[in-house]
Amino acid sequence: MPRSIPGAPTDFRAASSIVSIAASLAGRFGAGGGVPPLGDREIVDALASSRVAVFVLMDGLGERALAAHAPDGALAHFCLRSLDSVFPSSTAPALSALSAAAPPAMHGNPGWLMWSQGVGATIRTLPMDLRADPQVKVRASDTWRWSAWTCRSRVPAFALLPVHIADSEFSRHSYAGATIVAYRSLDEVCDRIDQALAGVTGEAYVFVYLPHFDTMSHEAGCASEKARAVVRRIDAWFAQLVERVRARDALVLATADHGFVDVAADEQLHLEEFPQLAACLERPLAGEPRVPFCTVRADAEERFVETVHCALDDAFDVYRSQALLDAGWFGAGDALAGRLGTHVLVPKRCVTLVDTLEGETPMRFIGMHGGPSEAEMRVPLLAALHGEPLR
Repeated sequence: MPRSIPGAPTDFRAASSIVSIAASLAGRFGAGGGVPPLGDREIVDALASSRVAVFVLMDGLGERALAAHAPDGALAHFCLRSLDSVFPSSTAPALSALSAAAPPAMHGNPGWLMWSQGVGATIRTLPMDLRADPQVKVRASDTWRWSAWTCRSRVPAFALLPVHIADSEFSRHSYAGATIVAYRSLDEVCDRIDQALAGVTGEAYVFVYLPHFDTMSHEAGCASEKARAVVRRIDAWFAQLVERVRARDALVLATADHGFVDVAADEQLHLEEFPQLAACLERPLAGEPRVPFCTVRADAEERFVETVHCALDDAFDVYRSQALLDAGWFGAGDALAGRLGTHVLVPKRCVTLVDTLEGETPMRFIGMHGGPSEAEMRVPLLAALHGEPLR
């Protein structure tokens, strides 16, 4: 096990993460945040002078993918700067961070899979159900201590979400205080924004969630032609959005929750193929395929570390969970106590490790995220005011 802990992938005190853009929006509309807001003069002035803020989250569309798939498009034209994701660089902790305007250590959602002491089982944090039995639902009020900043907003807020998640337990909690507006296709979104704002005479906040690139990248790979086609579709849509809200005195901001890497088939490791490693664990893996959380038996810690390095071909570094918490990898706060297991595996290359429980379908995604690599951590911040990029 390494004697020293590397610097955290994100310094939340530096006001250069996606959490800081959420804190900026929350502060603009009367709600506080758990980290410093962005200090960029362009953003501060634009937020102060705009009546409406439209914030678009392009799931998975990190800086590297944008540069590769649409280097000369509308999205690139409106790029202002780079931001850091949260760690793990994944949708569950990032969406919670954007909703709470707080880092994972404050909101307590560390990944797709999380051990819940209250439930006594591993839960899937976005579907809000038991991993071993998805028919058993978990209540947000029994799981999270954080609340959405939109609950404290002094202006009307709207959240535009795909229809299949618009009424989910997680969405109702994450966008509490906002009017949730469901949409079925990207082509509907601008019309839905117009309809939402039609009855607003003063200030307003609009959040738009686009899962399209993330979905395609998992299936086909983030470097695939299918993923490129999705980026170009979002690019054309973003240009339309900027024009549609030009006359509304609106600031349009956009970013991603994380980036992506493609993982080769022979680097998609399965715990079942390493029984000597599985024998060290008290319970199934949690966290993310790129960043597994492990609960190691008290009598097996030394053997576990050695097995990770030897059996997994030195694919991961092994850290005590508390050491990463103390080093600020998840930000400042105490909401993750007991939720990370005893050890966290941090990937050293494009590799994943998963296990499969009875009744589950083995995971075979190509595109993945969650790790601390630049491709996964660095995301673009886009900004448009009165139809023009901020400079």
